[in-house]
Amino acid sequence: MKFDTKYHHKKEKVMNFKRFFKLTVLCISMLIIFACESVDEPAQESQVNDEAVTTEESVDKISVLATTPMIAEYVRRIGNDNIDLSILMPYSVDPHSFEASPQDAIKIANSDIVFYVGLKYESANLVELLENSVASPDALIEIGTSINPIEFSENKHKDDDDDHDGHDHGIYDPHFWFDPMRVALAVEVIKDELIKSDSANQNSYEDSANNFVDQLKALDEEVSVMISTIPAENRKIITTHEALGYLETRYGFEVLTTVIPSLNSEDGITPQSLKNTIDVIEKNHIEVMFLEAETSSQYSDTIEQETGIRLVSGLWVETLQENQSYEEWLENNINIIVSNLPLEVNDADDHDHDHDDNHDDEDDDDHKGHNHK
Repeated sequence: MKFDTKYHHKKEKVMNFKRFFKLTVLCISMLIIFACESVDEPAQESQVNDEAVTTEESVDKISVLATTPMIAEYVRRIGNDNIDLSILMPYSVDPHSFEASPQDAIKIANSDIVFYVGLKYESANLVELLENSVASPDALIEIGTSINPIEFSENKHKDDDDDHDGHDHGIYDPHFWFDPMRVALAVEVIKDELIKSDSANQNSYEDSANNFVDQLKALDEEVSVMISTIPAENRKIITTHEALGYLETRYGFEVLTTVIPSLNSEDGITPQSLKNTIDVIEKNHIEVMFLEAETSSQYSDTIEQETGIRLVSGLWVETLQENQSYEEWLENNINIIVSNLPLEVNDADDHDHDHDDNHDDEDDDDHKGHNHK
């Protein structure tokens, strides 16, 4: 029997067409069924959406913005899940070099409360943006004025004014986070402001604030014990710029502040300032100088070469690192300082004191021999 090739191809085309037709009909049927079922869904979907909106409204959180990670840490510890918290400045970045963007103005405007350090810590441009963008003046809360701030030590020594011309910071030191007890004062301010805006969660804010203050008291005791291992005579510190004033006030350090400009600083250093720094190091037998992690000094190597002082890096004086708690931040800084200060009193100190006393006695003898008319 002769095989008809043309007939076979024709039959195959017919079968393929039938398969395609069936598949098309099946797809159309499924679409029709889906469309019919979806007709009954809008009412149900609308009901679900209404329930979602109702739920969101019932747990609506206040929007809180903090300018720095440090302030945000305090706010987070008090607000917990009751607030929607945002931070203006990134972690691990020197706040002094931060420049706000147009998007930041939107964040500020959309916030119910905005907490900032104040005391001229933030740049003048940022403070102006805060004031112009915030929803209302009452929503902008300055923390620094409520923590019993101390003055920069340079303001206590007017004979150094020439060396400090050009500094744009204010009279008061904003770095209060080196004193846990002043942080406790900040906690009270934050708690009160959160309660004003969200009285429904007053008990939660009060409990969280009280717990945090208890932890701060324990931290203060821990730091005191750590520092007590260093003889009082050796608690002398040289740093790149004045940021440890509260550490000095709270724990008995003597911060021999010499403002050495950082690479991104607009302040200049004169040869006389550099000489004064070296003189302070040699006179006080300072063995180490602490450098800040956020900024580096272009003059630290020169000072090291001239004096033989040991440079210690790693201090974070301005901000937190991501996922770092305030307690971890302070403990880390204190560990760096304590572990690098000498445990033994330098005999040269006693020798110098004796020499000074003898010199004073000689002056007194000479003075007694003079006749004053």
